[in-house]
Amino acid sequence: MVIKVIEGFIIGIPMTIDSNSYKEFFPYPEPRKGQSEMMLAIEEAVRTGVNICSEAPNGFGKTCVTLSGILPWVKENNGKILYCARTHRQLDRVVEELVEISKRQDVSGVSFRGRRHMCLNPFVIENSDFVAPISEVCGQLKATGRCSYYEKLKKAGDPEDLLEDVPKRVLTAPEIVKIAESKSMCPYEMAKRLAKVVDVVALSYLYVFDPWILEVFVPDLGTPLSKIVLVQDEAHNVPATALDSASDSLTLRIVRQATREAKDGPYKDGTSHEFSRALTRNLLELSSDLKENDEKIVDPRNIVDMSVKSAGLDSSERILIHMQDHGAKIKKGLLKAGKFPRSAIHRVAEFLLSWLRCVDREDYSFIISSSITRGGTKRVSLDLVALDPTSVTTPVLNMVHSSVAISGTISPLEAYAEMLGFGSESTKVTFQSPFAIRNRLGLIVSGLDTSFQNRNGSTFERMVEHCLAVVNATPGNTGIFASSYSIARSLVEAGLEKRLKRKLFLEHPGMKGTDNDKMIEDYKRQGEKGGAVLLGVQGGRNSEGGDFPGSTMESVVVVGVPYARPTPRMEALIKYYDSAFNQKGRDYAYVLPAMTRAIQSAGRPVRRLDDRGAIVMLDQRFATKYLSRFIPSWLKEVMQIVSDNPEDVAHQVESFFMT
Repeated sequence: MVIKVIEGFIIGIPMTIDSNSYKEFFPYPEPRKGQSEMMLAIEEAVRTGVNICSEAPNGFGKTCVTLSGILPWVKENNGKILYCARTHRQLDRVVEELVEISKRQDVSGVSFRGRRHMCLNPFVIENSDFVAPISEVCGQLKATGRCSYYEKLKKAGDPEDLLEDVPKRVLTAPEIVKIAESKSMCPYEMAKRLAKVVDVVALSYLYVFDPWILEVFVPDLGTPLSKIVLVQDEAHNVPATALDSASDSLTLRIVRQATREAKDGPYKDGTSHEFSRALTRNLLELSSDLKENDEKIVDPRNIVDMSVKSAGLDSSERILIHMQDHGAKIKKGLLKAGKFPRSAIHRVAEFLLSWLRCVDREDYSFIISSSITRGGTKRVSLDLVALDPTSVTTPVLNMVHSSVAISGTISPLEAYAEMLGFGSESTKVTFQSPFAIRNRLGLIVSGLDTSFQNRNGSTFERMVEHCLAVVNATPGNTGIFASSYSIARSLVEAGLEKRLKRKLFLEHPGMKGTDNDKMIEDYKRQGEKGGAVLLGVQGGRNSEGGDFPGSTMESVVVVGVPYARPTPRMEALIKYYDSAFNQKGRDYAYVLPAMTRAIQSAGRPVRRLDDRGAIVMLDQRFATKYLSRFIPSWLKEVMQIVSDNPEDVAHQVESFFMT
């Protein structure tokens, strides 16, 4: 059922709730326009056990509204909310809203980080890597009684006692780390214990959509899945997250490590050595014709069989099981000796056994890829690429009581509901922007685009002119979000930084989260000091997870349409989506994700009711019928097409902020 909310009324949904229970949990004096309707729709869906897919614009207050709509059922049924989000900032936002709700009602909650962000054990922090994941090492240390932090936590009593012992009932992951550190206890395990007895657990998507993590994590919640309501915040990210969790990769570097590991010394093993050496040769031969950042589809069975034959061995499955067993013995021996339990032999075997299990599945693609690392070296890998997000999401949805998917950019709802695995019986509802139209300016500049044939010096120089026009007409900060880091570099090379009269903050690929946070704090402070400019990318942490109210970002320039490169894996995804989603492969796999990233970037300046935001789309393709069908109503209703004239753009932006 698809629902539109018009002038405060929900059209198309039968309501069965007599009492407005959500009002008891909503913590603010008065709901904004549309918030009561959204809480009512969510409460109705949760009470009836129906999944709901809900779109509301940035700044609507979706987090608080969603919690208020679900908590009545959770408190009545001794249930729990698993609130999934992508970034740490989004998870902290859940806790912040829960703190406000806790001032009215007796509610509790915690947020999680990954073990790496919560672990205090220096042995684990210094040694974990992709060959030996931190979760595996942590598990082995706990099992053998060799983690003092965990051992002390075991003596802390029941989860209920632990909750009573902490200073408050709603805690962020960093707060839990501080409390646990003061008691010399394991923060991660403390969070897991608290999760048993709280109402809301805020955590990364991976805890839910990685099958291995879910299997290990859910029993620790102490709540049957049938009493759990799953919230998927920023749900437009879920299909890609699900595909990532079901995919895997094996690098040539790991295969070479396995060869050395098996060659001599205490872990010498002829079978493992010969197979790994043969696999190394085959990968080098197969990748010899690949350019930088290139890939091709390969025959999955042939790669293993060729390596077996080249090594003079037989029965690939028997060889891989032998390597897996041998690697497990190596890890056990290392741990017993007080060393870090990593084995490249085990990793190679584990990956290839999984690779072979998927050989006959149509929802996987098998690829060899070549790329250049930040250090300038060539990286070759075998990639097992999942193609069906619903193969990950549907089993989870079938187990939980219901799921609430929310986002500011989840149009068209039918498309995302399909990709999330919600099914036709789910509720789909759109809420209009509570922001006054006069507080938003939307411009699409004609005559310019970043399509490949138009990427030249004169185009980027012209785009810089438009960026400068917007920046100089904006009282506070401006954000510029390019379709890729390559386009961002081209803007800098075309003179953006040199010609700016304001400080430029540059988002870099691979930037550490802590470094980015410090940069953004400094950038925000410039909003009341004459303004600054942030240059980032669409789909990056600042264009999606960033919150820039007021003068911290008053204008945004969206440069280019962030289409993915037309790689073999993208073509495989489009082909699979065509068969799975009624010939909508190109729309669902290629166009929609690009538009979602662009619209997320466009929404950064409008976060609060009194915010004023100018949005300039610097690519004429946004005005075409092909792409404009994916622009949500809150942006489409203020959009106008303007000519390729920076002076006109500057006049429009300046006039907007002066009125």
